[in-house]
Amino acid sequence: MANKINSLIGSDISINGDIVYEGSVHIESNITGSLTAYKDKKSKLYINKSSVVNGNIIATDVAINGKIHGNVYAYDLIQLGSEAFVKGDIYYKAIEMEVGAKIDGRLILCANNEELDLYKLDIESEENSNTIKVN
Repeated sequence: MANKINSLIGSDISINGDIVYEGSVHIESNITGSLTAYKDKKSKLYINKSSVVNGNIIATDVAINGKIHGNVYAYDLIQLGSEAFVKGDIYYKAIEMEVGAKIDGRLILCANNEELDLYKLDIESEENSNTIKVN
């Protein structure tokens, strides 16, 4: 995958609904809904510091510098910038975190994709889960 951006969701857009993506996606807006990558395709999700996502993120690679109110599932690498705030659990195989990043939840190291899938399935089976509250 080259360093080109396949999709840019700019700051003048608000989205209510789930997004399924592949390739390189840059988010600079507010989203109410989950962001899900195709698991069998390489992708990179960038969450800008001005962004707020109210929903789960399922990604191969993800770089967060905005606010996430939901769980994050990173199949390869999650990078948390200095202004990142995650209110939810992070399931990951590899993590990089800058000083200043904040997490209000658990960090769960997964040995492989199958283990990560098991955690994701457990959460998905509770459709009306009230474990994550948005302030």
